[in-house]
Amino acid sequence: MRTYSLTIKNRLTATAVAVGVVGVGVLIVFVGFALLAALTVTGAVLGTGFAAYRWLRGAKAGLPRARGVDLDPALEVRPRTPPLATPAEHATIDDDPPSST
Repeated sequence: MRTYSLTIKNRLTATAVAVGVVGVGVLIVFVGFALLAALTVTGAVLGTGFAAYRWLRGAKAGLPRARGVDLDPALEVRPRTPPLATPAEHATIDDDPPSST
């Protein structure tokens, strides 16, 4: 396996390379923040547009609901096998906590 290394004997050149590498890193972070800001602005514009459309159309403020759907408790999914243990009972305040000794 080949190993590459960068050896710079001149301090001015080494400093320039280091500043350039840090500058590229700052540029990448800046571009990332700019993309996040653009995404935020896009979401705000779309949300405002949808709200204005609903307001102009006179739509109700509530969310749409399913119509004609009756819930039947008999149709609930239940386990086929009985539980392995009975449910634990709640301890009251008067009960003593288990001792560690």
